[in-house]
Amino acid sequence: MKKKRFFAGILAGAVLAAGLAGCGSAPSDSSAPAASGSAAASGSAGVVEVTIPSYKTGENVGAVFFEPQVERFNQAYEGQYHITLESVPQDTFLDQMKMLAQQGELPVLVQSGDVDWLTNVVYPNGLAYDLSGWLEENPELKARLLPDGLAFCTDDSGAVYSMPLATVRPTGFFWNSALWDTQEDLSAMTMEQFIAALGDQKIAFSTAENGWVAALFLTAAIADEEGGIQWLQGGVENRITDFSEPAFVNAVATLQQMLQNNAASNSIGAAYADAANAFMSNQAAVIANGPWMSADFAETNSANWSNGFNGADVRAALFPGQVGIANTATYGEWFISANAAPEEIELALAFLEFINSPEELEAYLLAEGGDAPGLTYSDGFKAEQGKTQVLADLAADTTADTVFVPCILDVIPSSVANSDFGMLLPSLADGSFTPEDFAQRMTQAATEATAE
Repeated sequence: MKKKRFFAGILAGAVLAAGLAGCGSAPSDSSAPAASGSAAASGSAGVVEVTIPSYKTGENVGAVFFEPQVERFNQAYEGQYHITLESVPQDTFLDQMKMLAQQGELPVLVQSGDVDWLTNVVYPNGLAYDLSGWLEENPELKARLLPDGLAFCTDDSGAVYSMPLATVRPTGFFWNSALWDTQEDLSAMTMEQFIAALGDQKIAFSTAENGWVAALFLTAAIADEEGGIQWLQGGVENRITDFSEPAFVNAVATLQQMLQNNAASNSIGAAYADAANAFMSNQAAVIANGPWMSADFAETNSANWSNGFNGADVRAALFPGQVGIANTATYGEWFISANAAPEEIELALAFLEFINSPEELEAYLLAEGGDAPGLTYSDGFKAEQGKTQVLADLAADTTADTVFVPCILDVIPSSVANSDFGMLLPSLADGSFTPEDFAQRMTQAATEATAE
């Protein structure tokens, strides 16, 4: 495996913190867990059974990998542990977890990416189990975790309340080689060189909702500017509210140029689904998204293709300047409830060890893309990865020279990321706003959001 060097990453997108009524501050005692607040039972054969609420069920895209993974865990620990998934809609999931926390009934394993809630409520109120001792006892597992993530998840006392990630999924862009048959090394270019090489080819932008595709290209353009990487990374701990930074204004000018000259015809007002449809119907040669989109280009999903589009023609690259947009310094997906019974915590630890085993990490990377820099890949994995062209492309681009930066949406106030940014994009695209106007409106929105 190539030697990797990882730079400071980004926080997952945060939402407003929710208070915890009636909960006193009590440190977690990992050696003597309190009585369980989640539903668990021992079967007739002494099987420890727990129910875990999850949004990665049913039609949710995350269910494709996660549901079978839970089944594999149940089979591996048959007669000892069993997990049942309770389906919860993703848009109400965090609210339900916060409500269960207030009632002292958190499940033993909790999925949460709400950074503000974790930082301001869960951890200081002793609701999460300390994983540090367990990690020390499992050095091989600990060595697989992202160093930036482990450092971020470790507090000043040495406690680790969130399971650090072992994988990173760098977001770059895809292009349709049937429309744009470029043979150049796109990630080695500057942004100016990339735009020149793009010519009049179209990009499937999304500008509605959070303007996801536009935000990714804007992030890459910021990283291409002098001081842009540092400016983005500075927003990891302190959200950006002042957008007068020259790197941002210059990058907005670059985005405006692309929106005016290279946007697919349906881009303005397009949600992400509209952008994806434009790309997979040969209306655009380029779209930016994460490696998880690789599944859309498989023959099994050809029902979503039209106008002669063929997923086999799609290639992938990281952004110019060898920039990958990804989380490395962030809380992980899981924490264990400190109020769980000892046998439940044993199950939870077994599950975290299972999903971070070499076999499961490789299965995850094959299903959703990405890289596990602390894992030595098996020959079988490397052969399988090579069969999916876009995953092989991204793996080849992820080297010691790759620079990981935070997405602009993840380093600004969440209300600005989820609403204002997208609403301002049409005025940038039609020229009603100059880049300076756009920056001023962003600053105004961020100032108002943080004053609430």
